[in-house]
Amino acid sequence: MIPLKYNLRSLVVRRLTALMTAAGVGMVVMIIVLLLSLVGGLRHSLELAGNPEAWIVLSRGTTSEVESYISRDQYEILRTRSEIASDKSGQALISPEMVQSFNAAVDRPATQFQPAYLRGVYPIAYKVHPELRLEAGRWPAPGREEMAIGRKQAARFPELSSGCRFKYGRRNWTIVGVFSDHGSARESEFWADIDVLQQDARFENSFSSLHVVLKPGTIDSFRKGLSGDSRLMVEVVSERDFYRDQARVADQLRSLVMIVGLIVGIGATFGGMNTMYAAVAHRSREVGVLRALGFGRGDVLLSFVIESVMIAIAGGVMGMLAALVVSLATELAERQLRVGAVLFSSRLSPTIFIEGMIAAILIGVAGGLLPAWRAGRVQVVESLREA
Repeated sequence: MIPLKYNLRSLVVRRLTALMTAAGVGMVVMIIVLLLSLVGGLRHSLELAGNPEAWIVLSRGTTSEVESYISRDQYEILRTRSEIASDKSGQALISPEMVQSFNAAVDRPATQFQPAYLRGVYPIAYKVHPELRLEAGRWPAPGREEMAIGRKQAARFPELSSGCRFKYGRRNWTIVGVFSDHGSARESEFWADIDVLQQDARFENSFSSLHVVLKPGTIDSFRKGLSGDSRLMVEVVSERDFYRDQARVADQLRSLVMIVGLIVGIGATFGGMNTMYAAVAHRSREVGVLRALGFGRGDVLLSFVIESVMIAIAGGVMGMLAALVVSLATELAERQLRVGAVLFSSRLSPTIFIEGMIAAILIGVAGGLLPAWRAGRVQVVESLREA
């Protein structure tokens, strides 16, 4: 194998060309890292909402709470199931909830529409969802036209602070609190008393979903009880699986990022290929000397591929540093971005940087392989004759 210091000396001699090629790779890596950080932030926000100890009951055949319909009679049957855990006071940890679409820009011109979810709950919901925390104010009081706003919505709409009043439906509502949920998608929601919301929406005696906490090891019995009761047309799924399914939109966006990365990566590959072809053309005599010293075609080919990968790795490091600078300069980690009704922020992670570096290495290999193959085919006699 040809020593690496040979490649390093070659890069120093061609430092301007190598730097420009690395910069091209760096631009690709920066774009990939930034786009993946947005996708990662969306997925992270959705998956954080899933409590591993909680389950969601939906009407059979539905995949979202907005589409689901559970009658009060079905709720009364379910709330007596022995598998449902209880709090210290003996109250069953089952939270009937109503979810409907809502325009978060209620205090802005009518031409603006910012989709969000408005969730109606009873006080038991704050026990079923233990990660909820009040950041300011208080929770909506039962029977009153009051709402609590998620922290992400409060950051996006600063005018909706505690004490803000606005008209929605047939009532005038008041924001009385701001809540957090360790950064999950629930911070994109508005919460209100379910009885008042049902009256306003004319959706009485029914719910969108039931969130329950089950006793350990009782999920199979609970599922069997639901499927075996002809009065119930519902099914149960864990919160974690439910929100993981909701995160499929992030997978679709990730596929789009990969397509964009492939397109810009092809451009960087051709740039690296041109650089390496030029290197082969200027170093044919060196290649001949290496062959005369006993290095085989495979050694020469590997050496040129390694050199191309070294340029790409340098570009990958430049791209990741550039992504960090752009993220900090634009405050992407603080900005509230939106996909549908979910607000999220950019999230850089070690996995994303690893994927960015893998992309850089692949560009280096793809860009160096054909020039390296050409270098390996250089005839020893002809190259030495040129010398």
